[in-house]
Amino acid sequence: MSSYMNRLLLQILKFALIAAGVVVVLWSITWQDSIRIPAGSQAPDGSVAQVSRDYPVENLRSDSKLEPSVVHGVVIFPGADTSLDSEVTFPREWYRPGILTTFSGALLGLLLLGLIPLAGVYPLQATRWWLLMRCRGLKVSWIKTLRLVFVGAFFNFCLPGTEGGDVVKAWYVARRSDRRVVAVMSVVFDRLTGLLGLIVLAAVAGLLATRDSTANLIGWWSLAAIVMIMILAWLYFSVGLRSWLRLDRLQNLFGGGLLSKVEEAIHAYGQHKGAVLIAIGLSIGVQTLLAFAATTAGVSLGIGHDPWVIMAIMPVLFLAATIPMTWQGVGVMEGLGILLLAAPGLATPNEVIGMLLIYRGYELAWSLCGSLLLLKGDIHLHPERYPESQGGIEGDSSTMGAS
Repeated sequence: MSSYMNRLLLQILKFALIAAGVVVVLWSITWQDSIRIPAGSQAPDGSVAQVSRDYPVENLRSDSKLEPSVVHGVVIFPGADTSLDSEVTFPREWYRPGILTTFSGALLGLLLLGLIPLAGVYPLQATRWWLLMRCRGLKVSWIKTLRLVFVGAFFNFCLPGTEGGDVVKAWYVARRSDRRVVAVMSVVFDRLTGLLGLIVLAAVAGLLATRDSTANLIGWWSLAAIVMIMILAWLYFSVGLRSWLRLDRLQNLFGGGLLSKVEEAIHAYGQHKGAVLIAIGLSIGVQTLLAFAATTAGVSLGIGHDPWVIMAIMPVLFLAATIPMTWQGVGVMEGLGILLLAAPGLATPNEVIGMLLIYRGYELAWSLCGSLLLLKGDIHLHPERYPESQGGIEGDSSTMGAS
């Protein structure tokens, strides 16, 4: 099969996965206001539901302060004479607002507040990446790094998953550089520190969340993962254990391929522990701001979960979105979010979907800055490509005061 056909099939597969994600979202949305009568419960018409059933509802009246546990409305039963329909009262947890009702009831102040945290995300991301490059001897400008971070944020909306920006950043950072492997590996480790930040956030938020909740369980598992990572890191970087386990032979086993370069980069960053720890700290800040923005969107739509529950579950959804299957994780995040967050009286599937759509809107709004920088052109980090002997870029072992 020709390379052209391979590329064509790959593109078709990508579009098919994107379409599948959109279909999942559309299928999960409840378009009309309805109530869900649980199995074994008595319906407003006096019958007992044998299985869980949904029924459309109209002319809703609700006062969450005076009557916090009930809602009034006209329930439309299939085959019934609609002229005889009358207002009935049903438990609030049965109510499933349609998607338009969900958005129309959003608190505008909280909705706009969710935009603010993302203002700090991109400078923190730029500082993290800049630090990881500087500690490896890559002399780059922080302003140019910030510009490329914004461009990467824009390209996250152009490729499946949420890693499209990393691909673009790796390409631009390698341009005009005589140390392309080091430059590209800085992008890889920038992403790795971001993932570590996700795990730490999930652990902290999960342990602060409601006890016996799914989020609390996620917190304990995340804490266990952190302990395991710390043990593995200690084993890997311990000189005596490295020699005893013959880890120094890994590069010989891998040869001169990509795995060898990754192992070499891991060992090199191990010489700059201070910079790596600061980068992880910045990652925790980044992930906290992103999760807080999503939580604000969810609360504005009426999600009743403890905010720490949402903060603990968002890292799981962010991680799911990185899988390069659908555009921005559409369908993947929604399906997993409904599974983890949707619960009677706390969050409806529409509220979960709405929260994630608004969150993507926040990111899209800020990423448009990247599109403007892209139109400006001349995007690069290195002013020119020149030999290392000219002193423009120092060796791998140079330390820029960050370790």
